[in-house]
Amino acid sequence: MFFARKVYFNNKPLILTNDRQSYVREHPIAEGYLSFTGAFPRSFRLAVEHLSKLASLGAMIEDISERSLWEELYDLYEPVDAGGGVVMNEEGKVLMIYRRGKWDLPKGKRDDGEDIAACALREVQEETGLQNISLGEKICDTYHVYTQNRENLLKHTAWYRMHGTHKELLVPQKEENILEARWVPEPDLGPIVLKSYEAVREVLLAAGLKW
Repeated sequence: MFFARKVYFNNKPLILTNDRQSYVREHPIAEGYLSFTGAFPRSFRLAVEHLSKLASLGAMIEDISERSLWEELYDLYEPVDAGGGVVMNEEGKVLMIYRRGKWDLPKGKRDDGEDIAACALREVQEETGLQNISLGEKICDTYHVYTQNRENLLKHTAWYRMHGTHKELLVPQKEENILEARWVPEPDLGPIVLKSYEAVREVLLAAGLKW
C-alpha cells in the first residue's frame, strides 16, 4: 500500500514514503527534492542538513517499511500531540491569530489523558477568548519539528472544523505571545497566508478555503 507523509522542517517539506515515483507523479514539484534511500540515521541527518539550506525546496526519504521510517523519526524527535481548529463564523470569515511575526491558526498541546478533539476545542478557546464554539469534523493532520529547551520535538497536530460567532469578543492569549486575533474574509486571505506557514496554508486548503 502506498504511503507518504509530509513533515515540515524549517517550513520546508520532508517526505517520508515507500514509493518515491508515485509521490512525484502526484506532486511534480517533488522532482526537485533531494532524495535518500533507506530509513537510516544518515538519511535523516543529510535530509535535515539539506532542508537548512536557503535554496532547498524539500527532501525525501524512501523506504519499503513505513514502520522503519516512523521509528527512526521518533528516535530523533520526541513526539508531541496537539490539536487546533479552523474556526468559521456566521459571516463566512475564518479566525486567524498573529504571533512571532506570522499569521497562524489556534492550536496547542494535548494534556495527559485528554481527548485530541477536546484538546483542539480547549486550545482554540484559550488562545482566542471565544467560548461559544461548536466542534465539527476532522480536517487533516500536520507534522513539524522544532527545538524547545534543547529538546528536539515532533509535533503532530490534528485539525478540526469549528464554528464561532463574530458577536463574541476576541481576546488573544498574550501568555502564548499572540498579539492579535482577527476574523478574515476568505477573499482577503491572500496577504495573510503570505505571512503564514506552509502547514497552515495546507490546512486552509484542506478545509476548502481559497484565496
